[in-house]
Amino acid sequence: MSEFEKLRVVTRYELLKQIRIKSFYGGLIMTLLAVVLTIGIYQGLNLPARLNLLQTFIDQYGAELFAMLATSMGAMAVLAAVFFAGDAIAGEFERVTGYLILPNPVKRSTLIVGKYLACFIATAVIIAIAFAIAAVSVLAFYGTIPDGMLGSFVIAMVLGRFAISLSFAFSSILKGGMGATIAALLAYMVLFQVVSSLLAYAGYNPWFMPDRAGDAMGATYSFSVENAFGGLTGGQLTGLFQASSDPTLSFFVLLAYSGALFLLSLFMANRREMI
Repeated sequence: MSEFEKLRVVTRYELLKQIRIKSFYGGLIMTLLAVVLTIGIYQGLNLPARLNLLQTFIDQYGAELFAMLATSMGAMAVLAAVFFAGDAIAGEFERVTGYLILPNPVKRSTLIVGKYLACFIATAVIIAIAFAIAAVSVLAFYGTIPDGMLGSFVIAMVLGRFAISLSFAFSSILKGGMGATIAALLAYMVLFQVVSSLLAYAGYNPWFMPDRAGDAMGATYSFSVENAFGGLTGGQLTGLFQASSDPTLSFFVLLAYSGALFLLSLFMANRREMI
């Protein structure tokens, strides 16, 4: 059996395992609830009017604004990706199942890549379903699908890949799967956010931070997020809410982080021993 065929078998097995332990369905339900609730609140409460947006802005960019807010909830799949991946490597050592799978005639790197692909496929499916619901909704309410949704979808995909790579990096270093999951969540939701906010508050553009690059999901449309919601903030705090204005740069930033973190996880997992 070639290494590619082994990789295909590992990926299929790991994907079925995600479905069997119901983590996939949990992430899917969580993401879809967020998208549906956002759509309901937006339309039910007439959110643009409550935000005191100019009517001319709503008339011109209503469909794009609705699409941006609805698809932003697709980023909830990033949290699901962390739970998919946090246990991927550390769990084999924590549950001592590594004694069973690591001696098999399959390269350890093949096992890691297969687990990685399975996590990414599961995350990509959730993101795709969330964006499909958002696209159908904006088409139903506005009769059009903004071009910016495609760019937002691409950013969401690479953001999901970054979350998986981050989780794999922690999972390859820490002893327990739960510890790796919590570490990845804290890094993404707290550490990166604090560093980005401090840099923005000091007047620097933190374009190189992964959380700020992920904000580019809302920068693929033809209106400026800062111009639309700038009135909600003021003074020095305005920089804290500034979204990336260059989705292409953000894409490559996230891609670079994803590649580097995944290579780190491969290196650490290959050096790790069962004890």
